[in-house]
Amino acid sequence: MADAAPPPSKRKREVAAAGDEAPGTEDKEAKGAGVGNGTSAPAHLPFSGFRVQKVLRESARDKILFLHGKVNEASGDGEDAIVILEKTPFQVEQVAQLLTGSPELQLQFSNDIYSTYHMFPPRQLSDVKTTVVYPATEKHLQKYLRQDLHLVRETGRDYKNVTLPHLESQSLSIQWVHNILDKKAEADRIVFENPDPSDGFVLIPDLKWNQQQLDDLYLIAICHRRGIRSIRDLTAEHLPLLRNILREGQVARGSRDVSSPQEPCFPLRNMISKSRWKLLAMLALVLVIMVLYSISREDSFYFPIPEKEESCLQGEAERKVSKLFGNYSRDQPIFLRLKDYFWVKTPSAYELPYGTKGSEDLLLRVLAITSYSIPESLQSLKCCRCVVVGNGHRLRNSSLGEAINKYDMVIRLNNAPVAGYEGDVGSKTTMRLFYPESAHFNPKVENNPDTLLVLVAFKAMDFHWIETILSDKKRVRKGFWKQPPLIWDVNPKQIRILNPFFMEIAAEKLLSLPMQQPRKIKQKPTTGLLAITLALHLCDVVHIAGFGYPDAHNRKQTIHYYEQITLKSMAGSGHNVSQEALAIKRMLEIGAVKNLTYF
Repeated sequence: MADAAPPPSKRKREVAAAGDEAPGTEDKEAKGAGVGNGTSAPAHLPFSGFRVQKVLRESARDKILFLHGKVNEASGDGEDAIVILEKTPFQVEQVAQLLTGSPELQLQFSNDIYSTYHMFPPRQLSDVKTTVVYPATEKHLQKYLRQDLHLVRETGRDYKNVTLPHLESQSLSIQWVHNILDKKAEADRIVFENPDPSDGFVLIPDLKWNQQQLDDLYLIAICHRRGIRSIRDLTAEHLPLLRNILREGQVARGSRDVSSPQEPCFPLRNMISKSRWKLLAMLALVLVIMVLYSISREDSFYFPIPEKEESCLQGEAERKVSKLFGNYSRDQPIFLRLKDYFWVKTPSAYELPYGTKGSEDLLLRVLAITSYSIPESLQSLKCCRCVVVGNGHRLRNSSLGEAINKYDMVIRLNNAPVAGYEGDVGSKTTMRLFYPESAHFNPKVENNPDTLLVLVAFKAMDFHWIETILSDKKRVRKGFWKQPPLIWDVNPKQIRILNPFFMEIAAEKLLSLPMQQPRKIKQKPTTGLLAITLALHLCDVVHIAGFGYPDAHNRKQTIHYYEQITLKSMAGSGHNVSQEALAIKRMLEIGAVKNLTYF
């Protein structure tokens, strides 16, 4: 036989006599449930008269052969069956028996000190592992045909639009999985079980193990929760399940009494010395570690998008957020208004960024050429659904773009790009918060024509910058930690100045920061937390996406979906990202906001 491409080294289990997708298999399952589970009981093939139709695949290198045949033809047209023949590996402790006495040999050639023979071992040493799929369907036949292998990089969008529909249309029966979980088959092979229906699992040897050599032992974890088809179906809610497999799989190696009759598979345990359980646990948990690695590498993880839009309840955010903000009020204007600065009776108590004290004259000139209104299309909504799109790496390959575009208001931050990332972040921008150093040099490229560009002023120079831009005065080049645009093509009527009230609320109520701080410290909220605070005062339903920073020890993980900068860039920024993470978690816990990605 020609040497064909070898099959994957970790083939999936195949049922021996479970009836896969054929109707009327319950009787067969009942009859065969106790057979072939690693015992030495005599057994018979579940059919008669196997006639080879085709060699589906074979590999001389791996010593494996996949055969398609017809069986039971004497009673009619016959049925399809697949038989997989695989030469078992040598058992080191039995190899010496092959050469004792006078083994039956057939000389192939001899040359000087070298000679080659065909050896015919005794029956007990010449077994061939035989896996049966019966009755087999057309899907099984296609599955085992020799196929060319290709390496494909699959994104979340690819999974949703291509892979998942294919899996749903072509998937094979997984009755063998249910048989194990329901103890209808292989109950005596279960090494460990956590019976919790949501976060529990069973640990069981894979069928590729020859049930004799520990070196080839490969354990798999099967979760009790149904509906998980692949790693792509796992989300943050499955982390307790994965942690259970990781933790309890390791504990299982020696914490239970191996002689207890209530402990299944105790003969297997007696075979395995404690010194090897650590290795076995690691082998069993390869899949879990891969999944956790996929989650940590957020670019390869798919987050399912709800098919239905959630109902919008007027005032929902206002009711829930009162627990955080205390004297919650929507009376404060969202944007600063010119009429409030002609004759200021009650000056602001704080300087920027928490108030406008000392910047009134400069602010007057800015407000004279900008606006403060909220678009009528938003004001007329009975219930406004908003999403605040953060800039975090979690958005990469998230396929959330379509869902984001469906919100009434989409709030974006700083210079985060949209062009080229529409599939993940959407293309709609209702409002974009920025400060001079974070302003995009070409705002028309990354925003819609009607996008409101909302200036977040951290210092008086920010007002000076926007005035020189809009009035075409001499540009200011000093006083910024990073050079802002000197030419900025925008319509002044699209510019708004955010009320510093929201910066004050975010700092005091969410981060417990003092309003009066030493100049050398000056901690302040990020634009992202500020945007969430604004949305909670403006919208009825608030969702967020793309928030959260990598762990502090993960120094190489990028923090944005669009550029390769790490957490190191946040040093000296005056932002306490750990404290902000706790604030967002509190909002999630009380239901004030909902996360479209994970946190």
